Amino acid sequence: MDKCPIEEFYNQIRQWYNPAKHTGMLPAPVEKMLN
Repeated sequence: MDKCPIEEFYNQIRQWYNPAKHTGMLPAPVEKMLN
């Protein structure tokens, strides 16, 4: 694998994560990593 599991995990989140619809749903540190 060329990616670490953490990176794969956040890539999965990005696929369904919609900031316009879910702002404030996740902890701030997680939102910062996604943006």
